[in-house]
Amino acid sequence: MSEDEPPKTPDVEMEEPEPNIDPVQKIADLEKELESAKKNLVEMDSLNDKIMKLETDVANRDEKIGKFEEELNELRSTDSKSKEAIKDLEHRLSQRELEITRLEGSVEDLSIAKKKIEDLQKEYKKLEEEIRAFQKIAENEPRFVILKDLTEFGEMRLNQVSMKAGVSPAQAKKWLEELERAGLVEIHGEGRDSNPLVSKKK
Repeated sequence: MSEDEPPKTPDVEMEEPEPNIDPVQKIADLEKELESAKKNLVEMDSLNDKIMKLETDVANRDEKIGKFEEELNELRSTDSKSKEAIKDLEHRLSQRELEITRLEGSVEDLSIAKKKIEDLQKEYKKLEEEIRAFQKIAENEPRFVILKDLTEFGEMRLNQVSMKAGVSPAQAKKWLEELERAGLVEIHGEGRDSNPLVSKKK
């Protein structure tokens, strides 16, 4: 810079003058801001109340959830026990079904046996009727009369037998020998004397 040049004056920014503010308007604006702030505070208080209520609800719900979880665990435990009880009942039912099957088989066997018994009873009844009919026919048959007399008296001589039967000793002896061969009587005495002792075979 040369000595002839005058010194430069530094640039200074000039502040703009503040506009004229109306104090009354300023107070009104401040009052509005204050009223708005109060409303905001009231809203914040209301929000805080709602937040506290929500927190209380959440705490209550957490407590209820805890109770529900306890009940659920109890139900699961009960369900497990119920399943075990059901399995036990199913096992016992299966055993009863097996027993019923066995009993049904036994009942069927009994039915077959009962049918056989009924058939045997019918056959026995038929035989009894045939025997009674035969006895009626045989009542007059001499050999039957001889057996009846021997049953009554135990032992008899040949002459007694022939007299009771109303035949000769020779005929009576012939019938006695036939009965002996049939295994119904015994003729005692060595050499088969003329009047041997006769008894019903035991």
